[in-house]
This record gives sequence, structure tokens and C-alpha cells, in this order.
Amino acid sequence: MNAHPSGIRYAKIMRFLALVPVLLWIATASAQQLDTRLLMEKQQVEALQQAFDRGLYQRCADFCRYGVQQGMKSPEVPMFLVRSLLALGQADDAMAAAAADMVKAHPDHLPILGLHHEVLASLGKKAEAGAALKAINDTARRKPAKDRTSADMVALGKAALAAGADPQKVLEQYLSPAKKKDLKSELPYLAIGELALKHADYTKAANEFRTGLKEHGESPALRFGLAQAFAPGDRGKSLEHLATVLETNDHHEGALTLQAEHHIGAEKFAEAEAALATAIEVNPHSSSAWALRAVIATLHENDPAKASAARTEALHLWPQNPQVDHLIGQCLSRAYRFSEGAQQQREVLALDPEFLPAKLQLAHDLMRLGQTEEAWTLAAEIREADGYNTQAHNLGLLEREMSGYHVEKHDDFILRMPLRDWQVYGPRALQLLREARTVLAPKYGHTFAKATMVEFFPSQQDFAIRTFGALGGQGLLGVCFGTVITMNSPGSLAHGRSNWESTLWHEFAHVVTLSATHNRMPRWLSEGISVYEERQRDPAWGMKMNATFRELTLDEETLTPLGQMSSAFLNAKDQDAILFAYYESSIAVEWIIQQHGWDKFRALLQALATGDRINTALEKHIAPLEQLEPAFRDHMIALAKAHAPKADWSKPEINDVAALPTFLQTHPDNLKALQMQGSEHLTSKEWEKAAETGQKLIDLNPEDTSAEGGYWLRARALHQLKRVDEEAALLRVMADLSGDVLPVYLRLIEIDSEKQDWPHLHTDAARALALNPFLPAPNEALAQAAQATGDAHTAIQIYERLLHLSPANPAKVRYELASLLKPTNQAQAKRHLLDALAMAPRYQEAQKLLLDMQ
Repeated sequence: MNAHPSGIRYAKIMRFLALVPVLLWIATASAQQLDTRLLMEKQQVEALQQAFDRGLYQRCADFCRYGVQQGMKSPEVPMFLVRSLLALGQADDAMAAAAADMVKAHPDHLPILGLHHEVLASLGKKAEAGAALKAINDTARRKPAKDRTSADMVALGKAALAAGADPQKVLEQYLSPAKKKDLKSELPYLAIGELALKHADYTKAANEFRTGLKEHGESPALRFGLAQAFAPGDRGKSLEHLATVLETNDHHEGALTLQAEHHIGAEKFAEAEAALATAIEVNPHSSSAWALRAVIATLHENDPAKASAARTEALHLWPQNPQVDHLIGQCLSRAYRFSEGAQQQREVLALDPEFLPAKLQLAHDLMRLGQTEEAWTLAAEIREADGYNTQAHNLGLLEREMSGYHVEKHDDFILRMPLRDWQVYGPRALQLLREARTVLAPKYGHTFAKATMVEFFPSQQDFAIRTFGALGGQGLLGVCFGTVITMNSPGSLAHGRSNWESTLWHEFAHVVTLSATHNRMPRWLSEGISVYEERQRDPAWGMKMNATFRELTLDEETLTPLGQMSSAFLNAKDQDAILFAYYESSIAVEWIIQQHGWDKFRALLQALATGDRINTALEKHIAPLEQLEPAFRDHMIALAKAHAPKADWSKPEINDVAALPTFLQTHPDNLKALQMQGSEHLTSKEWEKAAETGQKLIDLNPEDTSAEGGYWLRARALHQLKRVDEEAALLRVMADLSGDVLPVYLRLIEIDSEKQDWPHLHTDAARALALNPFLPAPNEALAQAAQATGDAHTAIQIYERLLHLSPANPAKVRYELASLLKPTNQAQAKRHLLDALAMAPRYQEAQKLLLDMQ
């Protein structure tokens, strides 16, 4: 029995694309019904767009083939055919369809000609792509500007960019007018956003994609663009946008591969592989997916043969595709494998010297390897070829700024910083670095082959550009790349809030451990060692158990298992969670060393250097994870419970301070209630009661130096009560416990100066300068202490430093210098003395000293 032809057609449509069953009617429509047919075709195109956005690529391709065969006139149909075939990895079919079904059928349609060029260029068909570009230009000359649609202008703008036109002119002449012509079309927003991404202008890209979503409506393409814009600076937001894309289209190759990149950066290799498997299932020849598999084989599996095979597969469609090695190199550099990443970019540039993304990434890699001169040269070449590239522009600004820096070159260290910074704290930084090198290098069995480069930046913007290649990084004090450290100057906006000396020690510990493991260690271990070594250097440095960490430790959801420790950094919900990740990692390091010894710990690092993954190395050299994880968890919980064990940690809901006395009668050890009571005593100026409540808090929680703790409460009360000796004793306990309590150090300086307690004054002033070396008062105190104890050499150095800090009485500083220099250098002493008298002609002590010298 023969089936009716109409029934066959209807069955095909229902099988291939359930969204468009009316195609049967279109295929059999008569010429008299042309207008209605075109209207129906428009509906079919809308349905195709929905299907394509949902990732139904095979259905789209099948439907479009059938539609072309049936004579559908809409140019969008063959365009969807080509895009669907590309999404499925059927490159040969896509090129054939582009030539036959698109260009041949619609030779004067600018968007079709533009898509034809994009297909050829994406597959490395340079000669054919050049011919396609010429066809666009020829067609554009024949089509009056007034007749051009928004899509036409986008196609012409992209063609102009491909031909090497200036991006700003393309924006002005084509892309921005295209947007004005049709505010609802997604094409101009996509084109402008993608142009901004290409030139590393991520802020503009995000704004463009966001506006496109507002005007056009939800679109996987626009949403994916937004995910790309956030990827370099905000992983969390990027992942949120990717999740939205994949909710609509779980076959979106770009979203899947970018998601895999994020997972690789978070050391979630199983999740990355799952995303790549889906991408490859849809497109077996996905160059990005196979390139990322090569990255996983290198970073996670330490399998060069497997990495090489994946790279070969990535180059299946285009053997000279520069994007493959560029992407592999980028991912290696994100894992701090900068030498390997740089080599990948050099290989790209050897084949294609004009591939600017590789040149830019190589410039960043070289900056992180300390090879700044070559990096400056590359950035200049990029600016010459692409005046719109934001990162290359920023590197040029940074180069000009750093050209005026003071450079100290030694066999062990190279320091770069503004001259004033060197004069104020540079020698102390060099002294501390040398101490760290002496202590830490032998401890971890590392010897240095070259000097470590350390750079200080007084501007957060310069620090960010040098460190990340773009603006950002607020809150970061220092970053280590292996043999290069970048630091925010202690005189920057963050001065006084953090201990720059402990930060420098922390970063140099990274230099030792990253170098010893060839940058093959997980973040948690690297950060854990550095925080641990801060505490070893000075008990007031580093991180200790506190109220927040106690709460997070006892929360089952926030205490991270040892085998997943790096995820604590990358999945942190807020700043407290990030700080807890540092603390927990440092305790893990301390616990492993205490329980298993230094020999096994060094063996662990050596295993990482040879390519073992951290959990494998832990199993080999420490103990099986099934033993380590519960034991470490118990240790963390024990630490938390041992923190202020007699205190009542509950959080009462007390809205009326009048209820406090009654509550404390039944809950005398409740920390929150005692803190509220202490605050009330201060407000009412009941100093004796405040001192008593402060002592109660100290007794319950003797390690708490926070603003809510008993030390601050009692110290303020004692100060008001004029009980100076008790106040000083209390402040010294605080100073021993914490490395960042500047008001405590400054108050102790006042007390010790009055009492001429030179040893304590020296200690207090040094601690204050570890927070802000640009403060005149601690420098003056340190000079006085040195002078009083007969250390003339140190006193001279500090007084000379003070001259760069605008002291309150510069004449006195010069007088003290003259007095100190008189026995050894009368000429220099006299110059300082004359300068002092020029500032203060009636300075009697200076006059007497001058007469004496005469």
C-alpha cells in the first residue's frame, strides 16, 4: 500500500521539528497565495530561531534542508542551516550549504555574504575568505546606503573589521547606526559586545550585552556574551549567566566550554570533563572542547601523550588554528604555569605573527615571569596594530609610570618602587626579604637560580594592571607569580589597615613553595603554607581562631574536607568565607606537619613537583584520605570548641538595654550580652563598670582583640581613669596578640616616650611602621630610642628618612642629624645645621652647636 505524498511530508516535519507543522501547507501553496506564504515563512523563521536557541541543531538542519528543497524564499532559512551544521561540527556540509544554498540563492544579501565569510575564516580558508570579503564590498557598492537594514550594516561593519578597518570608525559608521536603526535587534549589541571582548574592554562589553538583553529580550547569545564579559574578573557572575544560558540550551558549545574553563580554574576537573563531554557529544570536532581536554590531561593527569592527542583532535578541522594553542596556553597560565603558557603563545605566533590575542597573553606571561622589557615591546606592537586594545593601552601607561621607579639590583633580589618609597621603607623591605630567604629556602629544600623580583605600587590602579592586566583586585595586598612579587605600597590607600611586613613574608613564602614545586601546587596548600609561615615568623602575624572562624568551623556546610580544600577559595560566598579558607588551609598545613613530620611534608611537595595531583600525593606520602579527612575535621572542631570554652556563645535577642542586667543574672558568661553591657557603660561614662566588664570579657575570651572584645573596652576605660600603668600593660598584651592594631602601637609610643622606656619604645615604633612606614611619629620615636641607646648609625638613617615625610618640626630633625654627624662628618653636619637655622633662625640649641663647631 502506497502512502499519500502529503502524508509523507507531514510526517517528516513532525519528526524533524515539532514547532513548525504548518510547513506542509507552505510547500503546497500556489503562486496566488504568495503573500500568505511569505507571512507563514516568517512564522517558521521565528520558530527556527526558538529551536536554534534551545540547541535543537539537528532538527533545525533537517528542517532547513527540507525548506530549501521546497523553495522557501526566506534567506534566514539557509543561514540557520549553515549555523546548525557548524554547531554540529559538520564543517564540510556547512561550507557546501553556504556556497550553494546561501550565496548562490541570495547573491546580494549582505548578512548571507557576511556569514559566508565568517564560516570560511573560522575554518582557516584564507583565500576563499578573502574572495568572500570582496563579494561583500562589491555588493555594498551596489546597494544604496538608504536601503540598508540594521542587519546589513552589522554585516558591513564586521566585514570592515575583518579587512583591518579602525574599530572606532567601524563603531561610528556601521555598528552604532545599526543599533539606532533597530533598537530591538540583537545583532548590533552582539557585534559591539564581541568587538569589545576582542579588544579586552570587558566593561563596555558587559554594558552592551546587558543593554541588548533589556531592549531585545532574553537571548542565549547575549547572555553568553555577558558571561564572557564577566569571566576575567568575576567568576561567580560569569557562572550565573552561564547557568541561565544552559537552562535554555544545554547544548550551547560556548557556554559548556567556558563553564569547563571555570571548573579547570577551580580544580574541579571531573565537572570540567562532564561539560566537555556534552560539548563534544554535540560537536565531535569542537576545537575549544578538545583544547581544554588537553589542558586537563596536562594539569590533572600529567599525561603528555594524552594532551598531545587531544590537541591534535582540536586541530582536526583547521591544523593551523591559532585559537587552540592560545586557549591551552591561557589555561596553563591561569594555573600559574607561566613558562609553559608563554611557550604555547610563542608557538602560535611562530605560525601567525599577527594573532594579537596570543601576543597580548604572552606579554602578560612575560610580565609574570619578570621579563618586562620584552613584554613592553609586545604591548607596543599590539597598540600599533590595534589602538582600541584596552589592556595593551594600560600596559603602555604602566610602562611610562614604572620608567621613573627606583631600581635596586642585587644577586638575590631586584626591587622596583618609586624613589620616595625606597627612601622610606625600601631598605627594611630588602632586609626582611633576605631574612625570609635565609629562613624559608632551607626549610623547604629550595635553592634559587636567579634573583626574585619585588615591585611596590603606590597606586591601586597600577598594581592591578601590573598584576592582572586590567583594573580590579581591590582588597589584595600582594600577589606572587613564582619568582615575581607585586605589592600594594604600604603608603597606598590601604595603609594602616594591614601589616605590609607580614604580607611580604607571606608572598615570599609563595616564591619558595611555588618555585620548589614548579608552580604545581593547589591554591589551598600554597596559601596554607604562607599563612602558617606568617605565624611561625611572629605569633602576632598570620590568622588565628576567632568568633567568625569558630562559627564557620562548627557549621557542617562551611568546613571543607581536606580533599576539596581549594574549592573553599573558589566557592566562597563572602569575604568571611574567603578568610576562613585561608585560615583552614593554614591549620591543615600545621596539622599535617605536626602529625606526620617535616620529611613527609617535603616529600609531598616533591611529589607535586613531579606532576602528582595533591590528593594522590597525600595518599602516597601522608595517609589515605579516608583517614586524613575525618581526623582533620575532628582537629578543626576541637580547636573551635577550645576557643573561649567557658563563654556562652548564644546570641540573645535583647532589644532593650534595660533588660541586660536581668538577662546577665541568669547568663553571666554570655559574650554578646556582656559586649552590649560594656558599650552601654561607655556611653554612660561609667568607666569603672566598663573596666570590670572588659576584664570579664578578657577572662572569657583572652585571644579576642577585635573591636567588640574586652581588651578595647577595658583599655578605653583605664585611659579615662588615668590608670596609665594598667592601660600600658593591657595594650602590650594586645600588641603581642595582634599585628594590625595601629591605635594600640601609637598609644604605647606616647606612654613609652613620656617614660623614656627605650626598649619598649623601639618595639612599639617598629610595629607601627610595619603597618604604615610613612607616619612621622613612629619614625621619630624609633630615632629617639636609637639615639638614647647609643645607636647613632640607626638614628641617622631614621632622621634622614624623616626628611622625606614632612615632619612637624623639620628644623629639629636637621639639628638632631647635625648633632649625630658632628663626630664623623662635620661638613655634612654643618649643612644640616645651617638648613635648620634657615628654617628657624632663633633656634638656640642650633646656634650653640654652630658656635661650638666654629
